[in-house]
Amino acid sequence: MDLFLVRHGEVDAAAGRCIGQCDVALSAGGFTAMQSLATSWSARPPRFLFASDQRSAQQSAQVFAARFAIEPLADARLREVDLGEWDGRRWDEVARDDAARYRHWADNWVIQPAPRGESFTDVLRRAGAWLSAVLGSTQDEDCVLAVAHAGSIRALLCHALGLPPARAFALAVNHAETSHLRCRGGQFELCRLNCPGFDGEG
Repeated sequence: MDLFLVRHGEVDAAAGRCIGQCDVALSAGGFTAMQSLATSWSARPPRFLFASDQRSAQQSAQVFAARFAIEPLADARLREVDLGEWDGRRWDEVARDDAARYRHWADNWVIQPAPRGESFTDVLRRAGAWLSAVLGSTQDEDCVLAVAHAGSIRALLCHALGLPPARAFALAVNHAETSHLRCRGGQFELCRLNCPGFDGEG
């Protein structure tokens, strides 16, 4: 299986805001960037197109759906991390007004959930369940495209590459960029990481 992981385009939200699972739409620039990314596709069309059920991922996936005439399959397991009580607030305000809980979370984010939210371990668990399901329903020659978020893509890359969760932020995952994993016989190979286009894919 060839698995392409795409982070949605930039969203229409103020800089420094905790987005998490806030259901924000793509910005005009984010939509344009997704169109440019889709145009660069040179591999065989994907057999499956998956997307997080959050609006930014759904809108991004629709760009690929139009290109390939394929219906995106929404899956909540590909959502961004749930930041709970902090979702929608500014990070600097959270750090100031909820300082103790913020510091504890910042020091232990792998296992510590945000207040009434999720930890990165929670994201790893649900993203890993999605990946296992996809592996169980595809063949080596299949091509799968998934549109998701920085947190869920990092979780998928950690699963596939056997990286410790604490190293997740060593992986750059930019808006409207793609990573390519190839799985043969249950073993993953990283072909490309965080690229602005699909050019050169086979």
